[in-house]
Amino acid sequence: MPTLPLPLIVPWIRLDQDAKAEEQAALARARQPWLAGFCLFGGEAEQVRRLTSRLRNEARRPIFVASDMERGAGQQVRGLRVLPDAGVWGLGASLADAEAFGETTAIDARSVGVDVLFAPVLDVRSEPRNPIVGNRSFGWDPDRVAALGAAFVRGALRGGAAPTAKHWPGHGATLKDSHDAVPVVTDAEERLLARDLVPFAAAFESLCPAAMTAHCAYPALDPSGVIATFSRPLVDRLRALVVENARVTVFTDALLMAGALGEGGEVEAARRSLRAGCDALLIPSDPERLAAEVLEGADAALLADAERAVGGIQFLLRVLGKLAGASQDGDPVRDAVPFEVAERAVLLAGGGDARPLGEGDEVLVVDDDDTQDRGIILEARGSRAGVKVHVVRVKRGAPAPAIPAKAKPTTVVVIGSVRAWKGSDNVSAASLEVVGAALALDPSAQTIWLS
Repeated sequence: MPTLPLPLIVPWIRLDQDAKAEEQAALARARQPWLAGFCLFGGEAEQVRRLTSRLRNEARRPIFVASDMERGAGQQVRGLRVLPDAGVWGLGASLADAEAFGETTAIDARSVGVDVLFAPVLDVRSEPRNPIVGNRSFGWDPDRVAALGAAFVRGALRGGAAPTAKHWPGHGATLKDSHDAVPVVTDAEERLLARDLVPFAAAFESLCPAAMTAHCAYPALDPSGVIATFSRPLVDRLRALVVENARVTVFTDALLMAGALGEGGEVEAARRSLRAGCDALLIPSDPERLAAEVLEGADAALLADAERAVGGIQFLLRVLGKLAGASQDGDPVRDAVPFEVAERAVLLAGGGDARPLGEGDEVLVVDDDDTQDRGIILEARGSRAGVKVHVVRVKRGAPAPAIPAKAKPTTVVVIGSVRAWKGSDNVSAASLEVVGAALALDPSAQTIWLS
């Protein structure tokens, strides 16, 4: 079969899995004419730095390396800074702080060769039972999400990386996770315009050069009921928000997700995405097959859409060429900023009544997160401050673990990433059991929810 001669596909590199095999596969793909760039997961900083350099040398043409870095570059690359979730910044950040959030993330990402950030998340946290957005969002207020999201964009651009506004036109009102299903947002058009689209308009006013579509349907905005990734009216509406004389590169969300898979699988999903006006085909499970089959038997209209999409990729590469001149001398972002924001957020999360810790206090961290990063950080900070910290890590699918026998917590901190497998809440039932057991030991203990 002929190979797709257009650089539109963005496969992943899973250094968090079989790193050696993943590196070899990525180096082979770098030479392919269908490759636009990569989406990186995992790895050590020096390992990633070497690999991204080799990939660009192998490609012998401009490509990009993107990564989901919603809470700092350390979310993906070990050895870089891990920052608080957007929800923590939403509670405690000024606009200057949010710019520092974006700039820090960009500087760290660029230090290892990552130049496209799949951040910020601009979904408004409008549905409390949403199983996937939660604390990834800046919050519940569309204007607050808009202001902080736009500030993150400005900071990221100043730091030399291209931010990506996601998930257009908003995943915050869903009751399902598009990794596992096809969510449908049933709200009226007037409500969607006043709530979900506001942060995206602000991001584009700050010259955000890229966006990512949601694998969600919005019947009020497109009565056909197809997901935004397949919807020409919704992609056209996105482009209409972009300020005059500017452009935007439109990424699909991952094509291997259940929300994009229907009759025809990934190949048909790619064709529908191109017809809708998307530019970059993100993370198919089999990029070689996609490259071989997506334009097979294509009519003139689909070929024209594919060629237009290449223009979208070239626009992003030109942006990256200009950003490459951003200064990397020193670090203009104070390391104290995320800690100051987190401390203000904790006070607000406690209703403004969270009391400071003193001699004799003990903290129990109930860690229901996807990674151990935040629990480890809280434990280390507590030790430096002379506060005894116990961390109880709740593992997926396991029963509630016991609280350490000698623990007498005066403060309980609950941290948890949203994931559909936990149910409709941001923390699992097992975590709630641990919290209940801790409060049974001391009903006066203060509880702080960072989820």
